[in-house]
Amino acid sequence: MIPDLAGPLGRHLPALQAAARREPLGLYLHIPFCLDRCTYCSFATTRDREWQPAVVARLRQEIRAWGAALERPAVDTLYLGGGTPSLLSPGELSDLTGELRAAFDLGPLEEATLEANPGTVDLAWLEGARALGWDRISLGVQALDDGLLARLGRIHGAAQALEALALAERAGFRRRSADLMVGIPGQSLSKVLEDGRALAATGLEHLSIYLLDLDKACPLKAEVEAGRLALPTEDEVADAFEALQAGLPPLGLEPYEISNYARPGAESRHNRRYWERRPYLGLGPSAASQMADLRWTESAVIPAWVEDRGIPELQELDPAEALAEIPLLGLRLHRGVDWGDLRRRAEALNLRPLAEAWEARLRSLQKEGLTVWEGDRVRLSARGMLVSNGILEMFV
Repeated sequence: MIPDLAGPLGRHLPALQAAARREPLGLYLHIPFCLDRCTYCSFATTRDREWQPAVVARLRQEIRAWGAALERPAVDTLYLGGGTPSLLSPGELSDLTGELRAAFDLGPLEEATLEANPGTVDLAWLEGARALGWDRISLGVQALDDGLLARLGRIHGAAQALEALALAERAGFRRRSADLMVGIPGQSLSKVLEDGRALAATGLEHLSIYLLDLDKACPLKAEVEAGRLALPTEDEVADAFEALQAGLPPLGLEPYEISNYARPGAESRHNRRYWERRPYLGLGPSAASQMADLRWTESAVIPAWVEDRGIPELQELDPAEALAEIPLLGLRLHRGVDWGDLRRRAEALNLRPLAEAWEARLRSLQKEGLTVWEGDRVRLSARGMLVSNGILEMFV
């Protein structure tokens, strides 16, 4: 979406500019193309790559327009997600990178991540991406079992996933991350642990553990609902998460968020900003942004987005909603939330009773072994992490 200064966002442009001046932004670009669609996917993606030149051209236009509208703001994290960003040609990736450097101040840049499918990368592409300044790669491994990968509709096998991690290291990526999925039909606890150990043995710096989510319509959900496939039980999934909580730290991967493990200093700085509720700008179909207590999402319909016909969904958060997001997101982190700071914010917003009610509930959960209070800082215990959805409902 090109920023429409006469539309809803235009009314808020001074506040957006002020937010962009207060601290560096995170910038996310969505690349919506895939060679094939995974059976669990409900994201804004397409296999129709005839749209790819138009999408890249539109992204370049958006980068220039937002850079100008926000007066060339500083950016400290970049994230190229999808879809499959590794389907970009070297020229397309170079063009997008050049536009970013021209439109935004990348002087404070701490991290530039790109996602890749193990079935779409080779050494030359990886070396080209690294030469352009992309210094962190996130590979969608999901599992190291060819049968499970086929069930998920992945285009790569287990050997290819491990090879991609090795190629990324050869290309100069010193920060490599992999995704591991839990809850796949037919997946055993022993296999989850085996895959986690195998990935840790590659020396990667980061591992994200994702629970298979079938909330939205997708082919795998239809198979489960028809009774042709059975999901692991909640207890089996909880056992897998507990086993990973215990098994990954001895291998050098410490948990820093409910679903994320990293070696010291290798946390995802871009994703961490979401949990810390720091400002970010998302460009591309379905991309989300949050700045100055405003949240908006671009059209997920790719042709409408390309032709600038999509209407962004704009939400203005009231003070109570904005305050609630601090613990809602921050309690996902293992370091938790500075409750003293939250009390001060609540006092300034005349929301002290709301904060006190939350605090009373979180302190009562300590008696159940679900929260840990250390002075004015509160975090979820290991057991609390397993039932976090129920705990965090109080902030919704």
